[in-house]
Amino acid sequence: MALCVRRLVLAATLAAVVALLLCTSSAPVARAAVKDDFTAAQRTNTLAVLEAFGRAIPELGKLWKGDDFCFWESVVCDVTEVYLWEIGATYTGTLPEMPVDVDYTAVMVKHLDFSQMGLGLSGTLPDSWSRLQGLTSLTLSGCGVSGTLPPSWRSMKSLVSLWIESCESVTGKLPPEWSSMKSLRDLHLHGAKVSGTLPPEWSTMKSLTLLDLQDTQVTGSLPPEWSSMKSMTILSLNGAKVSGTLPPQWSSMTSLSLLSLEGTQLSGTLPPQWSGMTSLVTLFLQGTQVSGTLPPQWRSMLNAEFLQLENCDLSGCLPPEWAAMPKLRHVELKGNQFAGCVPDSWAQKAGLVVEIEDKHTGNSCIAGADCATTTTTTTEPTSTASPTATPTSAPETECEVDGCEVCDGDSAARCARCREGYFLTDERTCLVYRDGGVVAVSIGAAAAAVVCMAVLLSVGLAA
Repeated sequence: MALCVRRLVLAATLAAVVALLLCTSSAPVARAAVKDDFTAAQRTNTLAVLEAFGRAIPELGKLWKGDDFCFWESVVCDVTEVYLWEIGATYTGTLPEMPVDVDYTAVMVKHLDFSQMGLGLSGTLPDSWSRLQGLTSLTLSGCGVSGTLPPSWRSMKSLVSLWIESCESVTGKLPPEWSSMKSLRDLHLHGAKVSGTLPPEWSTMKSLTLLDLQDTQVTGSLPPEWSSMKSMTILSLNGAKVSGTLPPQWSSMTSLSLLSLEGTQLSGTLPPQWSGMTSLVTLFLQGTQVSGTLPPQWRSMLNAEFLQLENCDLSGCLPPEWAAMPKLRHVELKGNQFAGCVPDSWAQKAGLVVEIEDKHTGNSCIAGADCATTTTTTTEPTSTASPTATPTSAPETECEVDGCEVCDGDSAARCARCREGYFLTDERTCLVYRDGGVVAVSIGAAAAAVVCMAVLLSVGLAA
């Protein structure tokens, strides 16, 4: 069940990333109408840079004939910029040093995409690329490039998108100097072996929308200073080595829609202040050391849909207030130390699925596990001969709760055990299992399949 939902959420995340990239960069859709679309200076200086790539990737360079680069293999021009992309996996080479005798203000190469070369691309990330001050996007994927992230790249002030994905030989620290890259919107280092800490200096990267540091070796704590990154929409650190507590200050990240911290070494409590994350849709915290209770204040998360909190060290009661989250669809809570039963305010919320142990649901939710258990004892009048209080059983009471089999003590308005076909709520009432809004599910194969299909249908992935 958890795997089903996680795959769906990740699929939705990928869709969001694709949409983001479509918004932040333009695809190469048109060739320059005539050679004179570029000035003489632009043609000369752009040609010099492209020829450097031709020398570094020799088999590609052999195909480039003449000086009209707009007709070269893997080069696409539109009226205002040049793309070098779709260099196939059959090519091998390196990333070249940028020539010195070039006017880079007249270089029209704006987009470099080496993702199809994979391990055929080797060498290092050149410091001299800091001269490419007009470069807008750079994409490497599964490459054999090694070495560190150059601090000198801080000069690439036009860079909007930087992807160095699954390049496992890229190491070193996250350069604090990159805080000067004020135009950067998405930074994707998933699977690179970068280490060190998260630079507080990056808080000045006001345009950063997507930051993916998943499965890196990054350590240290989450910088409170990052609360000023108001444009951040997707932040993924799952599988990284970060530790420490969740900064309450991050409540100021009001654009954040997906926060993934799964499998990290984070601890401490869930900050009530995060109720200010009103754009948050998905939160992954499973497998962390987070403890304490679920904050009732999170009811103000108006866009929250998926809260993944299983296998932490959480405890206490399930807050009825969470039913006020208007879009909440799935909460995973297995593997914690919760007490009591699923609140009936959750049970009455149509479409909400909660994954939790059976002892918190149905007839398995015994009175002794209630968060506010009512017990009844009576004390015999004392005397000098009998000074000890003696508890006695409460008289049997006819219960007024629909579906109740045994009342809770002497209270006719509270139930201790429901009849078959009903489940016991945290408020000691009995609700019938119903098709349209069953709040909690057993983690059997059949139940998992049914709920998985329901979620699939709800996001339009099954017809």
